[in-house]
Amino acid sequence: MFSIFRKKYFLIDLLEGLTDMHCHILPAIDDGAKDGETALEMLMEYKKLGYIGAIATPHMMEDYYDNSSQKIENTYREFKNFKNKNGFEDFKIEFAAEYMLDSKFSKYIDQKDLLPLTNKEVLVEMSYFQKPIQVEEQLFNLQQAGYIPILAHPERYSYLRKTEDILDFKKKGCSLQLNMLSLGKHYGPEAYKHAINLLEGNHFDYLGTDAHKPQHFQVLKEISFNKKVLPNIQALIDRTKEKLTS
Repeated sequence: MFSIFRKKYFLIDLLEGLTDMHCHILPAIDDGAKDGETALEMLMEYKKLGYIGAIATPHMMEDYYDNSSQKIENTYREFKNFKNKNGFEDFKIEFAAEYMLDSKFSKYIDQKDLLPLTNKEVLVEMSYFQKPIQVEEQLFNLQQAGYIPILAHPERYSYLRKTEDILDFKKKGCSLQLNMLSLGKHYGPEAYKHAINLLEGNHFDYLGTDAHKPQHFQVLKEISFNKKVLPNIQALIDRTKEKLTS
């Protein structure tokens, strides 16, 4: 029987000491923070939640964001100096990229011009509405080049209708990264359903915010869940910490 006294558990109470492995905090480089002041607001929100650092992952997306490895590194260095001058010296910022699996990504693989999240793990994403025709080939080639793909927010791809469709990417060698906002139904009921099913099966390898703006942190503060999934979320947080420090 439902009880109004059933205890809720809030996600933000579990985030102390975590590093965000997926965010768009670098200013004016994609659809994330629009300027340095907005990025500082995001840093303040991270600190309030107990985060100790973040890895900036700007989009690398053909025809949308004219980014390159060098541009991302230059923007990162400028922002690092800016945030240090504004009192955030103790908040660790690193950089990588989030690669769309488009035709240009094959060139990055061939040239080994990649910004991995960890030593050999590369964050990739797909179109939300249509599966790329070259995705299997690109994931295979990426692994042949010595990298491990991390598929960002697999719960959000509308054409992956069944949990088994998502797990097929795990069978192909991908790690899976959950967006925290999916747990708050921010992306709709289907993304939430996939997120919970994969979480209960302990199929996710990483947990990230995918924060693009300060308002996303307000959504995070409202995310709650019941006792049933608490061990799964805690285990995912622990796995994320371990992977980012190993």
